[in-house]
Amino acid sequence: MASSKPVNRPSVKHPSHKHPLHIFKAQEEDEIICSGCELGLTGQAFKCTKSDCDYFLHKSCFDLPREINHKSHPDHPLTLLHSPPYGHAYGCDACGQYGSSFTYHCSKCQYDVHVGCAFLPEILDRDDHEHKLTLVYSSPCKGRDGVVFMCDVCKETVLSENLWVYHCKVCDYGTHVHSCAVYENHEAKKGGGGEEEAVLEALRIESLRNARMELANMRISNKINNSVIHFGDEPRYHWVRK
Repeated sequence: MASSKPVNRPSVKHPSHKHPLHIFKAQEEDEIICSGCELGLTGQAFKCTKSDCDYFLHKSCFDLPREINHKSHPDHPLTLLHSPPYGHAYGCDACGQYGSSFTYHCSKCQYDVHVGCAFLPEILDRDDHEHKLTLVYSSPCKGRDGVVFMCDVCKETVLSENLWVYHCKVCDYGTHVHSCAVYENHEAKKGGGGEEEAVLEALRIESLRNARMELANMRISNKINNSVIHFGDEPRYHWVRK
């Protein structure tokens, strides 16, 4: 006779949350957002043991190192914070998008990077470009008066010369670090001016979300057991768009 007692799954604690968490497998149709990186969550993950608490973490976010050394900010280490350092949403100094949860932070410089951006691959391939693109930590046009960097995929200006871009030095070809780096089709459906602009914005949001999800899934699986990661010693990633 089968027991009617509930299954007692082991639980674990994480410093980002006051309640215990247990392992579960998230399905794509669940449409769950990770409470750490704020990206869509599928596969093995952690959830709060309290039924009325919607707190979820990717396994990779659960295992994030507390401190990293990063090429984008060589003078100081970056510390993992589980909530925004300023009491409100922060602007990521890598991609320019806002964040309201985990961040890698330098308190001396007020420098903040999404946890997904912190582990972007240094090298990637695009099917429509003959050379590999290299991640650079400021605009190739930085310091050139009157010159701005334009993304060669979406044809929009990169708003700050301090934002990261993927760049081919041979061709002076570059892209935004997220959606444009991965997806090639940024054309809106034909329609009226306002409608076309709305479709473009929807495409941008969708491709950004999907790209960051792919990047997040690639990030730290091999070296996660080290408390400090030295990016200068890391192998370069070669990432081909699916």
